[in-house]
Formats: sequence, C-alpha cells, structure tokens
Amino acid sequence: KRSMVNFLLVMKVCSVLDGTCLPENEVGYHDTWFECARAGTVETLVLMDAIGKDLINNNKLYITYGCRASKEA
Repeated sequence: KRSMVNFLLVMKVCSVLDGTCLPENEVGYHDTWFECARAGTVETLVLMDAIGKDLINNNKLYITYGCRASKEA
C-alpha cells in the first residue's frame, strides 16, 4: 500500500561572498526519502551546469537542497 506522505524537494542558491541565498525553489514531490535525496543530488549538478562555471566561481555560489515530508502530491 502506498504511503500518503510524499517528500518535497526544495533547493536554493547561495553565495559565500555576501552570505545570502535566493528564495527556496520547490522542485518536485517524491514517493520516498531516498528518491528525494537522490533527485536533490542530481538536480544540484543540473543547476550548476545551467548557472555556469564563471558565474559560480565569480560569486562563490553553492546550492543547498532539502526534503520535507508533505501530504500533498
């Protein structure tokens, strides 16, 4: 039987230079914690590639992600 609880993946881009972060971005829902955490790892790489090496290096950007239990889907 499928659980009613899903996990929402949220990500944000932060800068070491000024210690700020952009608002969290809701990326999607996943059926298990494993799937959410794995998607966070993969989506971090995708987002880094989309932002680009120069912008990341120049602004000392990093990406954080987390998974939150949710009853929505």
